[in-house]
Amino acid sequence: MNAEFIQNLPTAEQAIARLRELGMPRRNNELWSFFPVAKIPTPEFMGTDFAVAPTTSPAAAPANQETDFAALLPIANNARPMVREIVAGAAEMAMLKCNNDFGHTVLDIGKGAKVSLEILDNKVAHDIAAERFDINVGEDADVEIFFANPACDLPLRFRHFNINQAAGANVRFSSICKDTAIGRVSVECHLKGEGANFDYRSLHVLEGEASQHSRLTIYHEAPRTTSTQLARNLLSGSARVSYDGSVIVGYDCTGVNSSQLVNTILLSEDASVSVKPVLKIYHDDVECTHGNTVGELDAEQMFYLVSRGIPKKAAQEMLMRSFAQETFLPLPDSPAKKRLMSSL
Repeated sequence: MNAEFIQNLPTAEQAIARLRELGMPRRNNELWSFFPVAKIPTPEFMGTDFAVAPTTSPAAAPANQETDFAALLPIANNARPMVREIVAGAAEMAMLKCNNDFGHTVLDIGKGAKVSLEILDNKVAHDIAAERFDINVGEDADVEIFFANPACDLPLRFRHFNINQAAGANVRFSSICKDTAIGRVSVECHLKGEGANFDYRSLHVLEGEASQHSRLTIYHEAPRTTSTQLARNLLSGSARVSYDGSVIVGYDCTGVNSSQLVNTILLSEDASVSVKPVLKIYHDDVECTHGNTVGELDAEQMFYLVSRGIPKKAAQEMLMRSFAQETFLPLPDSPAKKRLMSSL
């Protein structure tokens, strides 16, 4: 077990102290600029009459560096951590499911391990749910993290992932969201070793008044690291999606390659998407790109299908399915790809 990794996790007291310092999320905070922050209930521990033990532990510093309310919320609510070590060279498949409103999972994945992690929903009725995942990935390990759960109507849900990758580590993060309420997935990925690779793919298929938000921050902290972001959205009704993706390339990180692409198809006049790409590059020898497209179903393709006798609704479904499947086609054959493709 990586002792330093475990010791750097904040305690409940440290998390509460930091949340009090940060205050409740506001729209003028760039982390929450697109999120309906008025929907977040104020936790009891934010009140001045709530007693908190003093934070004298030397591990308080990591909590002081946290800036995301959603990352600290499960710990502040005394989520009992599930700590698991996956030893070097192991091959494991696992399904992770939080048993209550707040969950905290800590995984230390050893060198050269091959791991497949599916995250399942806890659908017990509650006003707010928040999960945090701290994942340390050793050298040359290969890890896939994915979720493709049926539509969920929980009022408000947060999921935060903190991922550290050593040299040569490969992580694929893939998700499908069909939820009908408000949610936010945040990912902070640190590519700490040369040759580490992070691949992110998400698909939102939303209708009604669904409001789903993604925030990614990828830190390239070593030479010749790579990252890919591909987000696709199919939105109808008055559904709303936001995508806030940041890539930060450090000094002396030569040969970095990073790409970000967001594609959205709006199926109604009231659906909307907000995209904010951020690139902070502190080295010259890198290749970093970003792009964003928003439109409707291709009129020429629709005409082609309908003119050959395919009913209009069936033609629309064919084009939407093709758009969705393209998100995950580049993935290697694995449990993640099989699960994601079968849910479309």
